[in-house]
Amino acid sequence: MLCCQVVQLLGQESISVTKNQLEIHHDNDFFLLTDRYYTFGLALAYTRSAPNGFFTNSGETFRFELSQKAFTPNNLETIEISEMDRPYAGVLSLKSGWTKQYPKALLQTSFELALMGPASGVGTFQQWYHDHIVKYKTPTWAHELENKFHANIYLAYATEWQWTPNPFSVHVAAHPQVVIGTLDTYIQPELQLFFGRRSALKKSMAYHQLDDAEREIYFSLEGAYRNVFKNARINDNAINSGMWLLGFQFHHRYKKNEYRVGYHFQTPEATNLRRHQYLSLGYARGF
Repeated sequence: MLCCQVVQLLGQESISVTKNQLEIHHDNDFFLLTDRYYTFGLALAYTRSAPNGFFTNSGETFRFELSQKAFTPNNLETIEISEMDRPYAGVLSLKSGWTKQYPKALLQTSFELALMGPASGVGTFQQWYHDHIVKYKTPTWAHELENKFHANIYLAYATEWQWTPNPFSVHVAAHPQVVIGTLDTYIQPELQLFFGRRSALKKSMAYHQLDDAEREIYFSLEGAYRNVFKNARINDNAINSGMWLLGFQFHHRYKKNEYRVGYHFQTPEATNLRRHQYLSLGYARGF
């Protein structure tokens, strides 16, 4: 009987009781031998799980994220505005988010306050990085968009269907999003496919959920169509009213650690721009 109990315990999936988490995330297109458009992003996030909820009896998650993002033209060495296919734009932002759990769905809301322009420090940081780390074409950051504060409101809904169980499960998820603000305004229906060992929707790292975190190792395919009404980073360029976003990501959660690696592709944002792609890396530690 003792041997049977030991085998049973070893066969169970480890569950990590994690209520807080710190995460660092980095996007960069330099890994794919380009250096243009959305060229890099760096973010630090804190997530807090409230299983019983602060406002309701169901589970809730609170998330705060500080990030900086750089957007550059294809020609990094020119100072002539006529030779730039888009303006330089650096964005420093603070985003606060709240997620409410339902039995088979999640409701996600976020508010973002952003500073765009030279005061964000993004251009200075990228020039230092190119001068001292990568030793590659230093962007001029000439004619950068002027300093201006922006605010965005994000509203998203996620629901999914499980086709096959673990250890190699298949999930199909609908994850539409609406964004309204002075920085962005768009509607984005999205479809996601998950393959591998994955937890239920309200526990999965796919949605930054922490309650009774189980081990996960899976990859995902994502496809979205963004109907764009406003993009303050492009300024006078002819914004495309619609663009496709595709992604492939690998996710792994083990005990209190989370790892993410992703590839992202998007069609042109404006009529005179080209398609773009970049890689993303992420690590999170729970406590």
